[in-house]
Amino acid sequence: MGLLLKNIIFQEKERDIFIRKGKIEKIGKNLNVRAKEKIDCQGRKAVLPGLINCHTHSAMVLFRGYADDLPLKKWLEEKIWPLEARLSREDVYWGTKLACLEMLKSGTTAFNEMYFFPEAQAEAVREMGLRAKIGLPLIDFLPEYRPKSIEKLYQRLKRVLDGNRLSIALAPHSIYTVSRENLIWAKDFAKKHNLPLHLHLSETEQEVEECLLKYKKRPVEFLEEIGFLGNNCLLAHSIWLSDKEIALLSKRKPHLIYNPCSNLKLGSGIFSYLKLKREGLNICLGTDSAVSNNSLDLIREIKVGSLLQKGAERSQKVLPAKEALEILTKNGARALRTGAGEIREGGPADLIFVDLEKIYFQPPINFLSSFVYSASGECVSDVICGGKIIMRERRIEGEKEIIRKSKERARGLLRNVHLNNKA
Repeated sequence: MGLLLKNIIFQEKERDIFIRKGKIEKIGKNLNVRAKEKIDCQGRKAVLPGLINCHTHSAMVLFRGYADDLPLKKWLEEKIWPLEARLSREDVYWGTKLACLEMLKSGTTAFNEMYFFPEAQAEAVREMGLRAKIGLPLIDFLPEYRPKSIEKLYQRLKRVLDGNRLSIALAPHSIYTVSRENLIWAKDFAKKHNLPLHLHLSETEQEVEECLLKYKKRPVEFLEEIGFLGNNCLLAHSIWLSDKEIALLSKRKPHLIYNPCSNLKLGSGIFSYLKLKREGLNICLGTDSAVSNNSLDLIREIKVGSLLQKGAERSQKVLPAKEALEILTKNGARALRTGAGEIREGGPADLIFVDLEKIYFQPPINFLSSFVYSASGECVSDVICGGKIIMRERRIEGEKEIIRKSKERARGLLRNVHLNNKA
């Protein structure tokens, strides 16, 4: 019979919201409807659309705090990849659950994933109750993630995912880990099965230099040459872009994923937000991994993202609070094709409650400003995804076991690395 939210602050007014069958059926004042469950917020909580993380590698949360403060190439080749070579399915399952726990606690209801053991990820995300694009990673130097293996993996996952809350993306890692031949295979496979393509692009200046040496073209020019670019592409980082490349992106309309904290921590550079926005490109937000960030809190992320752009452009008007919220919600929903991202009758019931009694919102002058520039994920008290209550008053079922099991998996991985280094 549905869920009725009473006296919740929606667009600065106290309203009721009635949810049934995973959808928002009615928004109004003093709704008189029969509901199986009621939550009376008593005017002390505001409702927002669930936040959307468009680029992460969730199970890497197991490595949080490991190998900090290194250049990207050294960080990947000498630290991260050797550690990942020891990952098991169980590691990824529990690491993904821990990441989902952190994302839920900070208001994320959907995310775009790129990591190993995607079947284990799918199982973990299904149990946690979020929405996700489960990326099938494509990497040349790993036989289990080359085209023939990906084709089999796709067929297995397709049979068990619902296509709504959990769906598939194809995730070729980058132009420096995937060959021209396999990138062409990826874009053809994605077109055949109507899949998004999730790729790291132009994250560092070195990546651009290597592409010029190998292909005599810059990364975007190379992708354009092989017919890779399109509206189904989600391009993470996209920092080192020439004017010609930006013009090509404007023509092909991929979705660009801004990762401010990871870009800063790895010293990669600053995303050209204003220039890309003026080209009409859809810009959304990602945290990247909890190793290169080291947080999965999108509320913290957007504050850094907004302030960084104001500083880079020397303008207080760049990326204001209203626009920041759209990047966290509407733009992400558009990129991931979730149908969510806003609160409207008939739309998916992916909602978060914000506790207005938290210190961040005192005095209560401007809610949106306080949310973007003052708050953190700690202000999120409740999470609903697809009409189901997943977090209630900051409590999530099974969270103690998730933390305990994740600690065990992380300790085992790091102990093995240290022992191998000594040998």
